[in-house]
Amino acid sequence: MLYFHVYKTKIAMKKILIVWLLSFTVVVSFAQIQRNAPLPGNSTASDSTSQSSKPTFREQIQALNLTKDQKIQIRQIRQDSKANRETIMANDSLTQDQKQMLLKAQRKQTAISFNAVLTDDQREKWKAMRAERKNNKNKQQENEAMEEEIMSLPAN
Repeated sequence: MLYFHVYKTKIAMKKILIVWLLSFTVVVSFAQIQRNAPLPGNSTASDSTSQSSKPTFREQIQALNLTKDQKIQIRQIRQDSKANRETIMANDSLTQDQKQMLLKAQRKQTAISFNAVLTDDQREKWKAMRAERKNNKNKQQENEAMEEEIMSLPAN
């Protein structure tokens, strides 16, 4: 009789373990689906794939094969730029147009400083990457405009 009780207990423990593992698998799968879900407003699959294929700033910088010294200088330029942007945006005495004008000038200065750190080969590569980014952005805007135009057509 004792053997039968131990046997039943082992079977019950196995069932509990199986249920727990299945529950864990479902929770992990659901979390993975939620993590990969498109953001609101990105309703089409083409929008989400075009954004995910776009290289990040970090990936572009890695493609330039910067030296350690260049990385340090660029990090400092970006930190200074961020601090300046925050200062401009926090200044309540400026109008929105003045802020935009100052931000544009600050972006231009950041670009000049950034280019000064790069070698000639890196500058050419950076210029090509920026042109490609701009071209992709223009294509995306054209696609969005065409999509809006199609959506505004009357339904027959």
